[in-house]
Amino acid sequence: MIVFDVEIKKGILREGEQPMPGIEYCAGWRDFDNMGVACVCTFDTLSMLSRVFTTWRLPELHQYLAGKQTAGFNTRRFDIPLLGVHGVHVDPNSHYDALEQIWLKLGADPDNFGELHKGWGLDAVMQATFGLSKTGHGADAPLWWQQGSHGKVIDYCLNDVWLEARLCHHMRRGGVVKANGKAPLFFEPDAAYSWTDTGWW
Repeated sequence: MIVFDVEIKKGILREGEQPMPGIEYCAGWRDFDNMGVACVCTFDTLSMLSRVFTTWRLPELHQYLAGKQTAGFNTRRFDIPLLGVHGVHVDPNSHYDALEQIWLKLGADPDNFGELHKGWGLDAVMQATFGLSKTGHGADAPLWWQQGSHGKVIDYCLNDVWLEARLCHHMRRGGVVKANGKAPLFFEPDAAYSWTDTGWW
């Protein structure tokens, strides 16, 4: 299974936030045509190897993902359509979105956001389930990128994709997922998922 995570180039203003001088912004989290792709990091749950693809390597990413089982966190509604705009097409029939699976387990409609959906962000889930944390916030990554801190963005993306890989692997093996103040969610082992027990998890 290849887990992937995308970081964007243009900033997105949070509620009540004022634009920073010298920073380019897009129109929001659905403005896939204009936000750009800074980098995409991948993690292979079988080989335990990570890869980094920046803008000019997206055709190579397309070839790398072709025909493979893929996964991520909130990827169906963000990463996949964003990559599609940039010529990287991911087969939705062989893709596992951990956040979508959490919402479905809750009985929530993944396409209509409501109260049930809240509180299940990646950082909240990883802290409660594994005692692990993200190293930043996704909205800061494009600011770092435009300020020239490309290595910082790649490092942040690599950390996120590793967290996502651990979570997806855990869920597909039949693990329990937690978030603060939420009842634990129990997942059944996924018969369509194959893995090797390396002991790294």
